[in-house]
Amino acid sequence: MPGIKRIVIAGNGLAANMTALALQQQLPPDITLTLVSSAKHAELDCLYGSISAPHLYPFHLTLGVSEPDLLFNTNSTFCWGNYFDRWAMTPCSWLQGFHLPFPAMRGVGLHHFVTRHGETELATYLINAQADKTGKFAHPPEDNRHPLSRAEYGYQFDASALSALYASKLSSKVTVINASISEVATDTGDISITSLQLDNGQRIEADLYIDCSGPDAKVYSTLEQNNQASKSQVENARTLFAIHSTLQRGETLPTHRHIRAREFGWQADTYLRDSIQRLTVCSPEQKSQAIDAHGAQASIAMAFSAGHRQQAWTGNCVAIGQAASVIEPLTPAPLMMLMRDIQRLLELIPVTNTMLAEATEYNRRFIADIEHTGLFQGALFAFEHRQDSLPEHAYWQQAAQSVQSEKLTRKLTQYNHRGMLVSYDLEPFNEQDWLMLHSGMQRRPQTYDIVADQVPRAEMANQLNGMGNVIQQVVSQMPPHAIYLEKLMAYLSQKRSQ
Repeated sequence: MPGIKRIVIAGNGLAANMTALALQQQLPPDITLTLVSSAKHAELDCLYGSISAPHLYPFHLTLGVSEPDLLFNTNSTFCWGNYFDRWAMTPCSWLQGFHLPFPAMRGVGLHHFVTRHGETELATYLINAQADKTGKFAHPPEDNRHPLSRAEYGYQFDASALSALYASKLSSKVTVINASISEVATDTGDISITSLQLDNGQRIEADLYIDCSGPDAKVYSTLEQNNQASKSQVENARTLFAIHSTLQRGETLPTHRHIRAREFGWQADTYLRDSIQRLTVCSPEQKSQAIDAHGAQASIAMAFSAGHRQQAWTGNCVAIGQAASVIEPLTPAPLMMLMRDIQRLLELIPVTNTMLAEATEYNRRFIADIEHTGLFQGALFAFEHRQDSLPEHAYWQQAAQSVQSEKLTRKLTQYNHRGMLVSYDLEPFNEQDWLMLHSGMQRRPQTYDIVADQVPRAEMANQLNGMGNVIQQVVSQMPPHAIYLEKLMAYLSQKRSQ
């Protein structure tokens, strides 16, 4: 059978440009790539969030994008994580940061000793959380003996600027056609796409079609609706309303994205070099209240459905990014899922026109990623350990109802009982992510790993106090985020001019 020689990507935003650049960099030169990009503004790109996890740095290297590329060509800044401010109108406020595996004593994890010591939170022993309190930042050194080497960082970014950076790096290997798709033609059995008719009169054919056109997914949905065996539509959909604005930035440059809980939902401020990006999310019933409280003129105000398709690959068409799933941008999950979609696709590029095996494996991994992402985000709405319940408002009540699952209950029960972390295969969020979330949500295990009793209390106390003191000493010597970034840019500029 003939191999895959022609790939068409449909879409004009972040997902389309990131996918095109990844395929350009990774696929052999004998495969032709065409990007059909309409002039329509990619409004929903703001729902990819505005914070990345540390995974973006190595992923960028595979795209040929260095950190200096990112800093010089976008208004991105560094980020220790998301700061949740009085989440769900409770006393729960914490930095949901990024960190390498936490220290252990005699094979027992740090959180067990924190529980045994009677401490109320992990943040005391996490250098990024302490640095964030005063807006300090520096790159973690390679020397693993340095306390800062355990911290990891991401970026605060503007989705449109990031998309433009990817587009600027597309080479002649990718043929870009600026047109809209007017018709999607399928074969007589409605099991594969045969061609796309464009509004400029062109008709293009391919072996594999990649739909990055957002939730409407015009290409993928045509095939999905025709194919009764794979008719799936969007599952677990929850309708929300989003408001997005750009504000003038103040003098300080925080090292986090700030998420404030509101009665109607939540509001996030992302601190870029030249502005603040504000995103407010609420239930549609409360959109008037949310618009009034948004505090700025909206550049985007729209309803959206957070949910996913039962499968993302049907016949010879793959849905990528929001064409496959729309994730509420509370965590780095939306961008993480987009990257995982692309990585999964690259691993499973078909070698023949028969794609059933690749599609089956792709869909299995896609659903697993969706489920595991949902567990982490669902844990933000589970207050099973508190006497006071979630606020009696539409957004919070609907969120709590939508995230209930047996797997999440198992995770929470085991942690609340004895600090045990239940893990499933290939979860996007690691143990450190879960421990910071549990601590921030003020989940306190009833007991700890009994093996921790091997360490005498005095020795344990000395080690914990020593860790805290060393962290405070290092943080006191770190520069403010804005000064560090300014000096770094000056250094990189000088290096470029040499």
